[in-house]
Amino acid sequence: MSPVDLYPAPTPGVIASLCVRPWVDRTLDGDGFAPMLITHPEPRRDADTAAAIEARMLGIVRALGAAPADRTLPDVGDRIAVHNGVVLVRLDGTEHALTTRAGHWGQVITEIGHVLIAVGLDPLPAAAVGPAVDEYLVTSTKSGRLYFAAASVAVPARRIHTRAHP
Repeated sequence: MSPVDLYPAPTPGVIASLCVRPWVDRTLDGDGFAPMLITHPEPRRDADTAAAIEARMLGIVRALGAAPADRTLPDVGDRIAVHNGVVLVRLDGTEHALTTRAGHWGQVITEIGHVLIAVGLDPLPAAAVGPAVDEYLVTSTKSGRLYFAAASVAVPARRIHTRAHP
């Protein structure tokens, strides 16, 4: 049993509070790929301690089957879908999905067929963009606080049916 297995499935409140940053990038070979960074926003309540935020995010890591950056990238299968302009991300252990507006990114991931999911254990301001996000990615990866998974995009969307942990 991994230490991540000790964290509970995310609640609807945690899922709704998450910040999702999708973008399109290129490998050194010029191939396109579509990362999605999932983070917790900055603390807003007294209950949003560093330990509480980390526990919530480790619950997300578990629900996605993600692994630390220094491990083999897990292929977590059909976990993403695009439906009516919304990206849905299936989370194990709950009937609730993480959702975000798709825009052009939704078309791109449907064509590519895969998404690189990154889950940060530390909060990142919801308004953070560009260099702040880049710094977060580098710092979190170096400190072992960023987890990754490769997910397939399900076509049609109903293929990502929810599955609960026993």
